[in-house]
Amino acid sequence: MSEELNSYMVKTAKGDKESFRFIANALGYKMHATAIKILGSSHFDDADDVVQISLIKIWQSAPRWVNKGSVEGYVYKIVFSTCMDFLRRHKSSNEFKVNYSNLEITNNNSNYELRKILLNNIQKLPTHQKEAILLHYFCGYKQNEVSNILKKTEKATESLIIRARKKLKIILPKDLLEELLYV
Repeated sequence: MSEELNSYMVKTAKGDKESFRFIANALGYKMHATAIKILGSSHFDDADDVVQISLIKIWQSAPRWVNKGSVEGYVYKIVFSTCMDFLRRHKSSNEFKVNYSNLEITNNNSNYELRKILLNNIQKLPTHQKEAILLHYFCGYKQNEVSNILKKTEKATESLIIRARKKLKIILPKDLLEELLYV
């Protein structure tokens, strides 16, 4: 599927709307699921908005896309950054903080802060490590699937995930890592 998506992205970069529609249909459900995992299940409608904004960004940036990595990795980076933009815009909203409970780490208002800490630190990781962590833990891909998406060997992907977890382990509280990244 990865090679097929790459060929559709090349056509999308040239302005082919049908190819873009194919990409949107092929990845839309997974984009939405990823947005819900990042934003929280109580923000289902916001996840819809994030996906729409992400699709606009994909269409607009398609001419600058370079056929070096996978389309899926590229798309998930856009979804992640769009979610982060959403979180930044709504960080002071009390309604958002109260309803923010996707990962259900605890049953109090610290969910918002813990999630924000995790996502901000993931965003600081090197590109390939960030992609591997997002695809594996947030998008639910198995390690061999992440390898295929990133066009890396399984050993290289395993190494990316291990290095990313080590970096996060230094920064993040142990209970947060255990709950979120099974460390």
